[in-house]
Amino acid sequence: MDRITSVGARGRKPASPKTVDNYRRRYENYVGPRWAHTPVASVRYDDVAEWITSLKGRDGRPAGITTRREVGLYFGRLMGHAVKRRLLPSNPAKDPAGQTDYVPAREKQRDHVYLTMPQLTRLAAECGDFELFVMLAGTCGLRWGEITALTYEDLDLGLMPSVAVRRAYSEVGGKLVLGPTKGGESRVVPLPRLVARRLELALPAGSLSTRIFSGGRGSALRNNTWTRRHYTPAIARAAIQDPSFPRPTFHDLRHTAVSLAISSGANVKVVQRIAGHASATMTLDTYAGLFDHDLHDSAGRLNDALSGLGWK
Repeated sequence: MDRITSVGARGRKPASPKTVDNYRRRYENYVGPRWAHTPVASVRYDDVAEWITSLKGRDGRPAGITTRREVGLYFGRLMGHAVKRRLLPSNPAKDPAGQTDYVPAREKQRDHVYLTMPQLTRLAAECGDFELFVMLAGTCGLRWGEITALTYEDLDLGLMPSVAVRRAYSEVGGKLVLGPTKGGESRVVPLPRLVARRLELALPAGSLSTRIFSGGRGSALRNNTWTRRHYTPAIARAAIQDPSFPRPTFHDLRHTAVSLAISSGANVKVVQRIAGHASATMTLDTYAGLFDHDLHDSAGRLNDALSGLGWK
């Protein structure tokens, strides 16, 4: 666990407090009870496969697909680290071909919801005092923990306005912990000028270290509480005006920001920065469908350019 905290699972950078807590819980709830007293040299592939296939929670009920997948992958990485430390000649959690057939495939994720700009502005307006909060999320793609950790010191409201994303809140054991962003990397995200202007008007007279968005008595916002009190009612009010109005989660505002950036012609490196992905490949894999649509838009723009030159 010390290694995860200091350099992360891949040995590159410290893990976030939430990631560390997830690893700790997986070990305490699943790995420890089964393997804590087993010498690593005695771990066998068939035993690992049987364990994951029949994995149960602390309540004795069969574990779900997501849990079995996460625990299986975690244990495989743990055994892989033992190989790196030369405690084992090969990873016993993998078969001779390097496969882990017992690890369930990832469950199909809920489809992303992409709001149009009119839908985003309507939803933001329905959020009242949190209008700017929703607009920033829907145009800059920040995660919940990132946007709630922002202070006015993170803003650059000059000729090319931007926001520096340096840290994020994670909920660990029911408490909010301020730590690094997901992936441990800081990034600078461009701000639409109109959003930057609203932020400039909200600049405090006192310390710039003040959080931009806070709850009652200046406390850090909590996702569940804010969603229940402000976000869900705002969606319901928008649906009264438009029964076909989508039902986006807050995280869908992040997807919306990416969609709006792509539709405006942003290149993949800009979209990668907005999304905070480790690589442009990850961005393309996550939003491949949006870029496929952009290919046709690109052809249309080329066609318009040719028409403007009188080419037939």
